[in-house]
Amino acid sequence: MVAAAWGLAFEIPLLTRRMPDRPLPAVATPLGVAIQAGGVALHAWSMRTLGRWYTTTLRTDAEHQAVVDAGPYALIRHPGYLGALMTWTGFAMTSRSILALVSVPAVIGTAYHLRVAAEEALLRAELPGYPGYCRRTKRLIPFVW
Repeated sequence: MVAAAWGLAFEIPLLTRRMPDRPLPAVATPLGVAIQAGGVALHAWSMRTLGRWYTTTLRTDAEHQAVVDAGPYALIRHPGYLGALMTWTGFAMTSRSILALVSVPAVIGTAYHLRVAAEEALLRAELPGYPGYCRRTKRLIPFVW
C-alpha cells in the first residue's frame, strides 16, 4: 500500500503540470525543499535511533526488544512516518500546484494511516510496555495527535 502511494504521489505533481491550476507563489519551491530536507533528516534520525530494530516490515521480538523512547521517539511514536509525510508534502509543494499540494499528502497520509494502525495493533499486542508508551506520547504530531 505504501509503495503504491509513493508511486502515485510521485506522478501527481507531474500530471498536475498539464492541468489548469492557479500556481502557488514562487516561495513555495524553496519552502518545499526545506520541508523535504527536514523530513529526510527526521526520517534518518528515527532510523538511527531505532538502530537494529528498524525494519521495513511489521514484526517484533518481544523476548529481546524494548520500547524505544529516546530521540524523536520521546515525543511521538512514529517520527519516521512523519518524516516521510514531510518529505512528500515538500515534494508536492515544489511543484507549486495547489492540486498536488492537496492530493499528495492525502494519498500518502491515507497509506501511512493504515500502516500506523496495523503497526500499533501489533506493538500493543506483542511489545511489553508499548501501551504505557502510547499513553505518554502522541502518535504523529508532537503535543497534538
